[in-house]
Amino acid sequence: MLMLSTDRMKRTEMMLISGYTTTRPLIASLIFFLATAAFADESARWTLSYDAGYRDDHGAYAGGSEIMHIASHHRKLFAANGYWMDARWVIPPDAEKQSAQVLRLDSSNGTWQVDLEMGKTNGYGLRYMKGNILKSVTFTRDANGKLLREPVNLLVMAAGATFERGGAISAWVRDDEKGTWKHTIVRHGSSAGGVRWVPRDMEVYRDSVTGVERLILLLGNPGIVSGVYDPKLPGKIRWETILEYPFPEVGSVKTRPLGIVQANNSLMFSVDDAIFRRNDGPRPSYSELLRLSEYVDTDIGGIRGLTTIKNPNGPGESILFLWAPGGRSTSQVKRLDPDGKGGYTIHDEASMMDLMSKHLDAKVTYTLGAHNMMYPLKHPKTGELVHLIGFQGNIQGNQRLCWPGSRLYGGALYAIRRADQTYSVHEVNNAFAPGKLTLVSPRAFCLSPFGDNQLFVGGHDSSNRISDDMAWICKAPVEVALGLKEGLDAAKKRRQSVPEERLRQGPIYELRIYKANERRFQHLITRFRKYTDRIFAKHNMKAVGYWTPTDGTPRQKRRFVYVLKHASRYAAYTNWTHFTHDREWQRVLDTPEFRGLLSQKPTSIFMTENDYSSSAHNAIEKPGGIFELRTYTCNPGKLPALNSRFRDHTTDLFNKHGMKNVGYWTPFEKPESDNTLIYLIHHQSRQQADVNWKSFQSDPVWQKVAKESQRDGKFLAKKPERIYLKPLEFSPLK
Repeated sequence: MLMLSTDRMKRTEMMLISGYTTTRPLIASLIFFLATAAFADESARWTLSYDAGYRDDHGAYAGGSEIMHIASHHRKLFAANGYWMDARWVIPPDAEKQSAQVLRLDSSNGTWQVDLEMGKTNGYGLRYMKGNILKSVTFTRDANGKLLREPVNLLVMAAGATFERGGAISAWVRDDEKGTWKHTIVRHGSSAGGVRWVPRDMEVYRDSVTGVERLILLLGNPGIVSGVYDPKLPGKIRWETILEYPFPEVGSVKTRPLGIVQANNSLMFSVDDAIFRRNDGPRPSYSELLRLSEYVDTDIGGIRGLTTIKNPNGPGESILFLWAPGGRSTSQVKRLDPDGKGGYTIHDEASMMDLMSKHLDAKVTYTLGAHNMMYPLKHPKTGELVHLIGFQGNIQGNQRLCWPGSRLYGGALYAIRRADQTYSVHEVNNAFAPGKLTLVSPRAFCLSPFGDNQLFVGGHDSSNRISDDMAWICKAPVEVALGLKEGLDAAKKRRQSVPEERLRQGPIYELRIYKANERRFQHLITRFRKYTDRIFAKHNMKAVGYWTPTDGTPRQKRRFVYVLKHASRYAAYTNWTHFTHDREWQRVLDTPEFRGLLSQKPTSIFMTENDYSSSAHNAIEKPGGIFELRTYTCNPGKLPALNSRFRDHTTDLFNKHGMKNVGYWTPFEKPESDNTLIYLIHHQSRQQADVNWKSFQSDPVWQKVAKESQRDGKFLAKKPERIYLKPLEFSPLK
């Protein structure tokens, strides 16, 4: 079978188009080319090892939007995924969010299996959007600094969970004999002030003063904690209750610490625009080693990818890092060299933006790289240690090369740094083109433990865009990955991600309730009147009505209630994603008048329309009057009977007593979908509502229906909830 590489095919196509195909030299060259192409090395190929979106051998869903880490451990490969911007996180398939997972590969050509379900194994009902850090670590000493008989190698997974007003860091340690994981809560606390519980890195380090070996773990904004090896504990690691940094009186750090590394017998970590060095001892402290004194976007992080290398200019070790302070980042690689006096000198090496621009011959407006450390790899010909740096970027002027719907380049770029400080740019699966695998960003690299000289690369970066099942892992021979040998494109195409059937059915309604801060309620209404309603329509979100309460305390009256209509639940997910990232909407949010409007997170309930809702609907003859929103919570198993009563009796009786039927819904998500009815009715006035209800409840027909329908037990588990509402002047439903 004749196999042509992509680059060769392009060159051949250009030769044929150029008009010189009639010349004898070209014909001879072409014949020679075709003959040699027939013997193309099939083993020199990129291969798609993991393509998210399938059931593994045990029926577990193997998915994810991103691959965060790949680690070699006990002759197997493990990978941590994440579900940021994935429908299975946003729209729970089984009444709970799909949490991040650890995947396992037992052989190079095998199928990745789910090894750890973080959401189902923590025992606290916590959910984890990302598998933040996965690492194989080795302890050589016990908690007292005594040398172990033999080193202990542990696979450790750490991830952050967020919940209402708080967060937590969890750690799992794998029992390699049983193939199970033991979970421990490392720390938990408040998320007030924007504190993010995100453990980005960990490192085993022996204190030079105490001799104790510690696993140092970055927690995110809360700081740094450490643990020691304790074989008596199920999880083998005893985590300290006191932070190493910052001390309690300091509070949290400004941004997420992103990297931790050992160099010149010291431990260092990066946070924001600074690098700190550990001062060892019974009560360790940290001293500032470097500060770049520039503004840092907390979502970007600042100093990334801390990596130790040999000092190119003398004894000791240097530190590489990537400087990415904000949205206009050029991702500059910098190097710190020891100055012989306990300090360091700083040097610029390469800009990922410049490298990307030259590689693609395109204008690049933004780059981000070094999601993890710069991966060291031994060059098979020279024996030198090179470093691989994954990165991504926005390009301008050629949408064909972009991930559809974004400005991000669709391929997976990585730079190779050589010991002489020269750089070259390469791509997973060769140069990206329309129709090829959309990969976007390589985040993790790992040499195969299977003895087949393959390099595994995994990634994708959701970048606030819908990324259902976009996590990937590719592999190629080391010679191909380093550009020493031309590699063929991956033969396999990515599977098409298709939302579940229930997510594609519609329409879907959404009930939302906002609670405004004091003296901010009118600003909230103004924002909806002038901007929100129009931007909703732009993104296919149809407003049914906007209301405010008529009754209650001043705080209760600061509620803003509205209902939207979407084509489906999945459409609602895409609509909100596009709305949230609409540039006009982002400018509105930045307007001082509209900041700090809400006192808490909005209530959002997605609902399906009940089968009798349309037939029971009564037209409202003239604008005015008030609406009543009611919520019934049923005893187990009673919701079908309650709906039957409404379908056969209640809606007609409402109409008889002056109450207009507007809509009847059931929540989309479990457990509320099994026990809750939500409906909206209309009265001529607030006073008339009381008259209507009194008339309805005294109706003999209703009394008979209510009694007979509940012979086998009461329908409702608690008293109905209700809110009387008046429509705003811009409400479609008045």
